[in-house]
Amino acid sequence: MNTADLARLIENLIRIGTIAVVDHGARKLKVKSGNLLTNWLDWPADIGRNYKRWRPLRLGTQVILSCPGGDPAQALIIGMLYSDAQASPNTDPNIDLIAFDDGSFIEHNQSAKTLKIHSAGDFTITAAGNINIIAAGNTSINATRVDIN
Repeated sequence: MNTADLARLIENLIRIGTIAVVDHGARKLKVKSGNLLTNWLDWPADIGRNYKRWRPLRLGTQVILSCPGGDPAQALIIGMLYSDAQASPNTDPNIDLIAFDDGSFIEHNQSAKTLKIHSAGDFTITAAGNINIIAAGNTSINATRVDIN
């Protein structure tokens, strides 16, 4: 292997790119990095012991590719980055936030010790068992109409 081939392999170990093609049904995507358009790549998963999260990815999201052996044909997405096209929804270090495009959000503020859930539309809570609401302080319901059965 000559020096140029070795340099190319080293340069390809980690690449930055943007999601260019998405197939939600197959859970596959292609990434554009420089002049390279990858083959179909596996969707990065968020799986825990007791949950699986579906996170539909969007075109233009900046990603970090790891290419084992410097071969982009074997690329894996190992992270995502904020960018000008996909800015962070907040910059307050005390807030953990999941923000949706329609204005709905779940926000935890560490310093204020608050948890806010906002729905831009209807909000439904269902349970196969009991629902308990316990408050050390006051509880208020403010609505146009409240039906209790």
